[in-house]
Amino acid sequence: MTLERRSVFEKIFRMQVAVGLFGFVCLAALSQVVYAVSLFYGVAVMAGNAWWLARRLEKTDGLDVQAGQRSLYAGAALRFVALIAVLLAAHLIGLHLLAVAAGMFVAQAVVFITAMNEFKKEGKGEGLG
Repeated sequence: MTLERRSVFEKIFRMQVAVGLFGFVCLAALSQVVYAVSLFYGVAVMAGNAWWLARRLEKTDGLDVQAGQRSLYAGAALRFVALIAVLLAAHLIGLHLLAVAAGMFVAQAVVFITAMNEFKKEGKGEGLG
């Protein structure tokens, strides 16, 4: 993984964790501990998913287009199965699944917002391009 991609991924990961911790603290302060843990669990799941995707992308460097596509599709299938497993685990340990989904949404919103900001910087000649 190039330094630029790694730094963007690390920035996204840090932002996801920071937002998740903020949500956790806010909910815990309101004595909503199950919701707080559930929300942070959802954020952690998506941060882990992003990390797994970044590793998969790193492994596709140097592959031809078809091999890279196969690798990405295989990774997507594995991540989907893992997502089902972690949602099942969340249910079995008594987490609130709507709060888990909210955490997952928040983590993905962080990815989207960070990516849009990076694209804006790139358009102005300040970003990765």
